[in-house]
Amino acid sequence: MPFLSAAVAAGGFLFAPMVANGALATLSNIGPTRLEVAYEAITPVPWIGRQTTASATLTADLSANRYRVAANAKLEGVVDWFADASVAIVSTGSVTALGLVPGRYDSSTKDGAKNRHVIVDFMQNEVAVIVRPKFGDWGFPAPTQPQKLEAMDPLAALMELTLRIDATPANPCGGPLRIFDGKERYDLRLKFVRRLQWNTDVYRGPAIKCDITYIPIAGFDPKSAQQKAEDKTDLEWANFILAELDGGDLTPPIKAELRSRRSGKYTIQATRLKYGLAR
Repeated sequence: MPFLSAAVAAGGFLFAPMVANGALATLSNIGPTRLEVAYEAITPVPWIGRQTTASATLTADLSANRYRVAANAKLEGVVDWFADASVAIVSTGSVTALGLVPGRYDSSTKDGAKNRHVIVDFMQNEVAVIVRPKFGDWGFPAPTQPQKLEAMDPLAALMELTLRIDATPANPCGGPLRIFDGKERYDLRLKFVRRLQWNTDVYRGPAIKCDITYIPIAGFDPKSAQQKAEDKTDLEWANFILAELDGGDLTPPIKAELRSRRSGKYTIQATRLKYGLAR
C-alpha cells in the first residue's frame, strides 16, 4: 500500500471556496511560505522486530498562485544492509481559489537493479505519462484518462490535505483523496475520529486524527478473489495525525500508522517540522 504517498487529492469542490479561504488567504497575506518536514519509517523486520527502515524529507514552497514540493527518501538501518534504494520526487502546479491544479510530477527511483524515471504532465484534457524504462504493463485494468484527470499526484494531494482544500465542518479531514502516481490510481478515504493535543519534541499543539480507507482502482497487478479478500482482512486499521498550524488553516501529516494482521504495525512519523516565510 503506497501509504504516506498519500497523501491526497480532489473531490468536495462544493465546499472548497468556503473552507479553503483560510489557508489560501494566509498565503496571500503573508507571502511565499515554506514547509519543511522530515519523517522516519518504523516497520517490522523479520526475526528482528520493529526497526527504523527508511527516512524522508519533504520541502513545500507555497505562494498565492504556485506551489513546488520536493521529497527525497532512502532506506535506513538493517534494511540498508541488503538493499540500496532511494527516491527523489518533485511536484509543481498552480494554486487557485478551488485548490491546487497539478502541473508536473517528476519521480526518480534508484534501487540498483532497475532505476526508473517517471514524468506525469497534468493538462486540461489529458494526463500524459513518460516512463523510462517502461513498465511491463499498465495494470489490469489500466487507468483510463477520466480516472487520471480526476486525480492528483501524491505530493500535490498531500498539499491539498495540508491546505485543507476539501475539509468541511462535518469532516475536518477532507477527502476523498484521489491519487495517480504515473501507473497506479487509488483513493484514500478519510474519516474524522477526534481532535487531540499532540505533545512531542517535534510538535506541541492541536491535532486531528483521521481514519484511512485505501481503495485501489486501476493500474495494479491482477489478483484473485481470494487474494483480494485476504488483503482486505489483513489491514486492521490505518490513520493519519494532522498538526493544526495557523489556527487549523494548515494541517500537515505528522504521523501515519497502519496495522497488518500478518506482519504487525507500520509507523511513519515526523522527526522535524518547520514552517514560516520562505527566504
